[in-house]
Amino acid sequence: MRGSVRRSWLIVPAHDNDRLAEAASSSADVVVLDLQDTVHDSSKHVARDNIRDAISDMRDAGSEVFVRVDIELIYADLVASVWRGLTGIVLPGVTNVEQVMDAASILTDLESQRGVVKPPPVGDVREADDPRGPEQALEIHLSLDTGRGNWDAQQLLKASNRVKSISLGRADLVMDLRGEPSGDLHQMEYLMQRLIVIANALNVEPVGAWWRATSRGLVAGYDDTLQAAIDGRMAGFRGGLCMRTRQVKPMNTGYTPSADEVSHAEEVITTEPTYSPISGIASDLIAWSEECQNRDRSKSIVTAQRNQ
Repeated sequence: MRGSVRRSWLIVPAHDNDRLAEAASSSADVVVLDLQDTVHDSSKHVARDNIRDAISDMRDAGSEVFVRVDIELIYADLVASVWRGLTGIVLPGVTNVEQVMDAASILTDLESQRGVVKPPPVGDVREADDPRGPEQALEIHLSLDTGRGNWDAQQLLKASNRVKSISLGRADLVMDLRGEPSGDLHQMEYLMQRLIVIANALNVEPVGAWWRATSRGLVAGYDDTLQAAIDGRMAGFRGGLCMRTRQVKPMNTGYTPSADEVSHAEEVITTEPTYSPISGIASDLIAWSEECQNRDRSKSIVTAQRNQ
């Protein structure tokens, strides 16, 4: 298994105090504090001012924290974002290697100036004398929102060893590549499958959900979100982005193997040779289920400690 359990990535406008409060009680595996699309220019200063306290609040609630920055305002956004408790940044709209390298360079400077390292998994405690290395560097998650960005995905992923995960920006892709009159984009399935293949080849985590054409994607209801998560997991994703707290539970549920799936996997292991590919897939499913359960337990413990 690679990395942390990140089934639900909840995007929250960093200037909206009500939405921030909802996110802190959402049980999301990851909260993405947004300084980009959901924040009007007139509210940017409020959003940036909120980031430091919001990072602490979300960590106290058991969530990992990323900040989605505006690539056109990246220096100011990163100065506002790099504080203790931050796991990484979401970098949207990337079209060239230099943008990734610039973000990594600014992160390096700010980490050094402020003594910031990527925090340990939620619920764990890092000892003061633990060695510091590349694994403690803040992460970069690339959101490929343009045709050019998707075409050059391999080069972009290789631009920095901070890049640990990747996703598609569906709405922006539709605008860039011109969707059908229905608002759908017939290339989306191809782009998602391509993303999964490239991500696995380069050992980064693909993030996404297999939304139905008739759903509204990031603001879909419970049933559509659950189905999108289940289908996404079957396709090879380990978690998906969402924008409403009501979507967190179906995301977490859909990206966690069901009891029936685990039972079937256990049967496979008892009947198949240990070296067979089918047995390996079954073992991976059971291991992922256990990691998901451990993640839920750690969030429950952190929340209980906060409420004492």
